[in-house]
Amino acid sequence: MAAGLGQEWSGFGQTLFVRPMEQAWQQVLTPAAESLNAQWRSAVVEDWNSAFGGRYPFKNTSSEVSLPLLAKYLDSETGRIARFLQTRLNGVLHKEGSRWMADSINAQGLTFNPAFLQAMNTLSHLSDVAFANGEAGLHFALRPGTADGVMQTELVIDSQKLVYMNQMPVWRRFSWPADTEAPGASLSWISTRAGTRQYGDFPGAWGWIRLLDKAVVSAYPGTSSSWSLSWKAPEWSVAELHAAYRGGGRTAGAAKLYATGRRYSACARLLNVFR
Repeated sequence: MAAGLGQEWSGFGQTLFVRPMEQAWQQVLTPAAESLNAQWRSAVVEDWNSAFGGRYPFKNTSSEVSLPLLAKYLDSETGRIARFLQTRLNGVLHKEGSRWMADSINAQGLTFNPAFLQAMNTLSHLSDVAFANGEAGLHFALRPGTADGVMQTELVIDSQKLVYMNQMPVWRRFSWPADTEAPGASLSWISTRAGTRQYGDFPGAWGWIRLLDKAVVSAYPGTSSSWSLSWKAPEWSVAELHAAYRGGGRTAGAAKLYATGRRYSACARLLNVFR
């Protein structure tokens, strides 16, 4: 569900929680839309804002969202958002694969806001790949790359360590989040010019996502299931750290979303569903 989950999430709330319907037939449809807005606020929005407002990854702060609590909203089968869509909007909204689609016939004049549907589909994708078993979990592999002027690179993700000293690179498997008493991620290196330096140390359950947020993510040549990651060190160290990310098609896609997570940070505050 990355490589930076900060900014990708930022514009998210304004599209996810705006009212998804425009009212044609104003006198007939307005009471129904207002009732659904009230139900949405009661069932999802108020508790969401209380639990997640002002916390990472929806806002760049030290306070973090609880992963188990987030799963209670994003689980594709039993999550609070999915339950609301499946029950309160049943008949006017249905799911095809992992995408939510408006039923133009049954909607009877209610027009869904395309931005709302896009946000729902993004959440649905993240739910399918990152909360597939009812709780947060990504399994992936990283392969380090050589960088000019760097003799050794060390990456730690939830106590899982990768040390690379410019030998033949191999894939190393990781899980996030991992079962550890010391969650977090850090990246450091030894350069020929500046000695030992640390790129960043991000404690907490979201540490790996915070580190991914700093990476430059690009397509990995020759495959659709891998991504190229690079972290550019400060200018005074003249170092650029490289790695390849592989997780299988859907998991790699989730990594890409997490890596560019800043776009969805506006998810921090849920607004009305209909307008």
